[in-house]
Amino acid sequence: MSTESNNNPPKAGNGKSHNHHVRRRKSPRPATQRGANASSSQKPQAERPPQELKICAVCGKPIFDLTGAVASREDGEPIHFDCALEILSKEEKLASDEKLVYIGSGCFGVCVQAPGGKLEIRRKIHWESAGTIQPWRRPMMSSPNLP
Repeated sequence: MSTESNNNPPKAGNGKSHNHHVRRRKSPRPATQRGANASSSQKPQAERPPQELKICAVCGKPIFDLTGAVASREDGEPIHFDCALEILSKEEKLASDEKLVYIGSGCFGVCVQAPGGKLEIRRKIHWESAGTIQPWRRPMMSSPNLP
């Protein structure tokens, strides 16, 4: 509590001094309450069947996170995103100011930083064919709870 007295004159208006009340925080509910309420209001989540571990055809290492993988251009099997980026960096002749960037929907772009700070796409590289869904992606698409 402050020992200072309120010697400030009242502000213009109704002539009353303004008291500033501090809003009290509600105490958090116990974890048992949270868990009980959360489970009753949500549907039980279906268990996702475990997927077989895929091996990257480029580097030979396992792919632990299929959500970050891209389809191989040869057979459509998953490969690491970084492996695809490495393949493209060897194939593409980039100027000193150009960079390879994933722009979505299975496409990469050769981009450059424009004077206004915007990213300018100089050319698109279609890595995955549009409209095709690889079989290894189907379980991820049907699951509401992605990793």
